[in-house]
Amino acid sequence: MLWGIIGPGNIAKEFVQDLKYVQSKKCDIGPVLGHDVEHTKEFVKNYGGYIINDISELIQYNPGCVYIATPHPLHFEQALFCLENKIPVLCEKPLAINAKQVTALVGASENNRTFLLEGLWTRFLPSFSFLFDIVRSGAIGEILNIHADMSFIAEKDKSNRFFNPELGGGSLLDVGVYAVYLGYLSLGFPTEIFACGKVNENNIDETCGITLKYDKGRYAMLESSIITQTQNSAWIYGDKGTIHIKRPWTEHPEKIDVWINDQPSFDHIPSWQGRGFQYEVEEVIKCLNEGKIESSIIPHKASLEVVKIMDSVREQLNIIYPHE
Repeated sequence: MLWGIIGPGNIAKEFVQDLKYVQSKKCDIGPVLGHDVEHTKEFVKNYGGYIINDISELIQYNPGCVYIATPHPLHFEQALFCLENKIPVLCEKPLAINAKQVTALVGASENNRTFLLEGLWTRFLPSFSFLFDIVRSGAIGEILNIHADMSFIAEKDKSNRFFNPELGGGSLLDVGVYAVYLGYLSLGFPTEIFACGKVNENNIDETCGITLKYDKGRYAMLESSIITQTQNSAWIYGDKGTIHIKRPWTEHPEKIDVWINDQPSFDHIPSWQGRGFQYEVEEVIKCLNEGKIESSIIPHKASLEVVKIMDSVREQLNIIYPHE
């Protein structure tokens, strides 16, 4: 299977290195499009593929799927071009910066009968499979509330994309999206959304706190930050037990503890090769083989509803990107 790469940065390097662990089909790097010529040359030299200078050149190479790993504001136009030319798309989270853009991408996927998946790679990891297997088994009962945080301390420099509004900076779209997804995948779309946070003079959310309210008193408390270091762990509380995903819960956690109220507790230490992008790729291959335009694990509806949650958070914090 030939993969096109748009945005040959750090995350794309990790992605292509994990392609060697894909078991269902041999994966090769094809056309690579980057904004920096030297960086793109280095990428191709180290990982393979061949440089293209314009996105339109993808058409002649006809890749089996394109992986988009550019800054958030570029996702929409790049993914839209691919979909309108019937090129399957795996696009890094967030799929786009607002619900209007995501709605247009889903429409293009449906109209062109072309596959589209938001690249929330952590959902496909063995640790998350274990987590949701426990939840579905009923072992911890009905989920009552969720606590999750995701943070790191980014260098405070506007040239750093995390502090650059032109590049969709801020904690919510980059790391907060993981916590929002956990709340959504566990409890669904909330009845109410409450947000607070520290927004700097450049309209960047440096910290973000979110409460998602549900019926029957259920809730999710979610936190993201690019200026403080939190525990980077997640808790799922049920009426029969608790699951604690230790740090770093969105990647390769130290372990997952499970406490059942009336039984002995146990833990699970997940293990896999590489960063784990191969599991996401396996899902793409499976869907393409079955002629699907979306994954049942992260369907288009999930991408739409998660971005609507984040739109509400940004509206409450008055975060508006230049592209909007």
